[in-house]
Amino acid sequence: MSAIKIHTEEFPYEEIRKESGDYFSSWQEAKDAGFDDNQIWSVTEYEDTFCYGAPQHYINHIGHIATKERHDFETYYEENIR
Repeated sequence: MSAIKIHTEEFPYEEIRKESGDYFSSWQEAKDAGFDDNQIWSVTEYEDTFCYGAPQHYINHIGHIATKERHDFETYYEENIR
C-alpha cells in the first residue's frame, strides 16, 4: 500500500468542467461525460483551503472536475485561498 501524498500548492492541471463552467455535481456525472475514474477529482473546501483529491470524497464537497492527466487515488493538492 502506498502512502498518501499531499502537495500544498496550486492544483497543477487544467480543470475540465461542464460546458456551463460549473463543477460536475457528482462523480457519476463526470463519468457520464466520458471521463475515466482516474481522471475525475473531487473538490472540497475547509477553512479557506481547497482540496483536490480522489473522486469519492463528499464531506465539504463543492463538486468534481476532470483532467486529461490521470491520478493514483492517493495524491492530493491543497490550495490555501487566503
